[in-house]
Order: sequence, then structure tokens, then C-alpha cells
Amino acid sequence: MLEELLKNSLKNSEAKYSLAVKNLRSKENCYINTHEVVPSASIIKLFIMSEAFNKNKMGKLNLHEIIKIDNDKKVPFSIVSLLNSVEQYSVKDLITLMIIQSDNTATNVLIDFLGIDNINNFIKERGFKNTVLGRKMMDFEGAKAGKDNYTSAYDVFSFLEKLYNHNLVGEEEDKLMIDILSHQLDFSMMRMDMLDDLKIAHKTGDLNCLKHDAGIVYSEKVGDYIFVMFTYEAKSDGYARKLICKTSEQIYDYFQNDN
Repeated sequence: MLEELLKNSLKNSEAKYSLAVKNLRSKENCYINTHEVVPSASIIKLFIMSEAFNKNKMGKLNLHEIIKIDNDKKVPFSIVSLLNSVEQYSVKDLITLMIIQSDNTATNVLIDFLGIDNINNFIKERGFKNTVLGRKMMDFEGAKAGKDNYTSAYDVFSFLEKLYNHNLVGEEEDKLMIDILSHQLDFSMMRMDMLDDLKIAHKTGDLNCLKHDAGIVYSEKVGDYIFVMFTYEAKSDGYARKLICKTSEQIYDYFQNDN
């Protein structure tokens, strides 16, 4: 059984973890510590993206609308902050940068554009009970005041299952979001030792000794499946990344051998 295999593999881990896996063909699944509420890191950007597409579907936003970004809006860990000759981006370009490069400036501009309350209302309306956007990226004053961004593996798993089934926002919007996620540039965790031609639509999260990766793996061979793994209070960043990498590979091999 998958759950037994994973529990045995992870029992001596030098990190706390949450794990949610489901093969969407065979329906075999494994859920461990999925309701544990933890800092989301950049996983929260999934929910920001979905509210943008929700507003687009409602006709309240145009994905091709151009936004000018002033220098005082730029923050670290951002391609936008490094491109001094580029001042304007479409909403869709900012979403893409937020997801595939985890660009913090793009994220903060989108939070302002969409409204933090609107994003949190979308989260609540879709039933993600453990998820909240409490502050912008790199907002150290907000963090000192106790504001933070939180989620759970269960909420992110539910998000991805709705996205896969095209009932998160709408069929057209969900397909566009999956396409953006499939161009993710961070290969350091669940993607690391997987086949190069395997389509994985995923988003990573990265803080000190806290690493997350969550996505949909598309495979005719083993069956499409959802993988969500959060690691926190890990002994090191490298250890946490390798733990997710190892677990991701184990799950793919298990589904492959099970066919």
C-alpha cells in the first residue's frame, strides 16, 4: 500500500511534513498531516492567480490590461526588479512571472490590483478553510506584527483537484492556469529526478528550513496524479528539498510498478 510505503520511508525524517497524494485514475491515495496549518511561503500565489482568473471570467478584469510598475513597488527576489528598462507588464505576464519564477514584485502588484480582501473572499467562497493571505511578499513589518500567509496540504490538494476537474473557476480559465503552472522553472524538488518529458503543473514554496511543492503530474503510463508535500522545521534547506525529491520519485515509481 502506498500509505504504508510512505510512512515507513518518512518515519525517521529530520523534518515535519504534510503529504497528500491521489492517483486520479486508480483513486489510490495517501493523506498524512494534511490539515496541519503552516506558513504557505509562495504556495499562496496559487490562490492569488485564481482570483485574477475569477475576476477575468466575471468581466471585472482584462488579462491584457497593462500595469506600470514604479520603482518604489519593486522588492527583492524579483526579475521585475532587475529589468530596469521594462516598466509595463500585462496582468497575464505578471501572473506568469508570479507562478513560474515566483516573482515577488509581480505578486505584490497583483495583490494591490486585485485587493487582499477580494483574494481572501475567493479563498473562503471556494471552501479553503485553512488558507489566508495576511500580508504581501517581503513585508517584514507585517510579519513582525504577526501577519502571515497560511495554508494546509488539504487546501492545496483540494485546489489542485478542482483545477484538474475544471471546476475551480471555469474550464477555459482552469486550462490557462494549468498551462502557466506547467512552465514552472523551479525543478529543485518534486521535478528534480523525474523524466524530462513528463508534464507537471506545479508551484513551489521556499522559506528558511521550509520547502513546499504541489502539483498535478500528467502521465498516461501511470495515471494522472496530484502530489502535495510540505516540509517545515527541517534540519536544513537542502535536506528538505531532497526529501520532497525522494518522495516524489518514490510515488511515481510506485504507481509505475502498480500498473
